[in-house]
Amino acid sequence: MNATATVSQNWPVIQQGLIQFYYATKERTIEIIKSPITNPDMLWLLIPLIASLILLEFYFGRYSEEELGWNTAFGNSLALIFISVILAKHMYDYQLIYDVNKISIVASVLLIGIILALLDFYHALPKQFAFKLSAKLPIDYLAFVAIVFVFTNIPANGVTLAAFLAILIMLVIIIGIIHRLAPKFRNWVLPEPPEPTKESDLINKPQSPI
Repeated sequence: MNATATVSQNWPVIQQGLIQFYYATKERTIEIIKSPITNPDMLWLLIPLIASLILLEFYFGRYSEEELGWNTAFGNSLALIFISVILAKHMYDYQLIYDVNKISIVASVLLIGIILALLDFYHALPKQFAFKLSAKLPIDYLAFVAIVFVFTNIPANGVTLAAFLAILIMLVIIIGIIHRLAPKFRNWVLPEPPEPTKESDLINKPQSPI
C-alpha cells in the first residue's frame, strides 16, 4: 500500500485530528492574549514592551531610510538581559525557583541576551544579519514568551508553540500595517522632516543686506 492510499484511508482520522488541533490552538492563543488580565503583574513588563515596540515601528515607518544601528542593537540585547533578571526575581519572590521549566526558560533567554549583547558589542556578525536578530520585534517577542511562561501555568507543548506562532504572525501583520500607515499619518498630521543642511551651503549662502 503506497503513501497516497494510506493517507486516503486514514484521512477522516487525520482531518479530525487537524480540526481538534486548530480549536486547541485557537483556545490557547486566546488564553495567552488574555493572560495579562488574570495576571495583572505581567502588565508592568508588557506595557513598556508593547508601547516601545509600536512607537519604534511608527518611527521607522516614518524614517524608512534609517537603519537600526549597532548601539540600538546592543541596547535591545541588554534589555533582554534585564528582563531575564526581573523574571528571575519574580520566581524567587514567589518560590518558583524549583520549577525546572520556568528556570530553563529564563536561563535560555538570559543566555540568548548575553550572546546577542557580545555579538553586537564586538560587531561580530554582518550588520544586516545582526540588526535583524537584535531588532525590537524579535527581542520583545522573545521577552513576551518568557513572561507568559513565568507568570502563568501554560504548558510548553505543540499547541502552545502553534499559538505563539499565530501571535507572531498577527504581530508581523500589525507591524506591516503600521509601516504602511506611518507615511500617510505623517502627511495628514505632521510636516515633512526638513532636509539636512550642509555646512558648505551655509558658508556659501549670500548674506542678505541689512
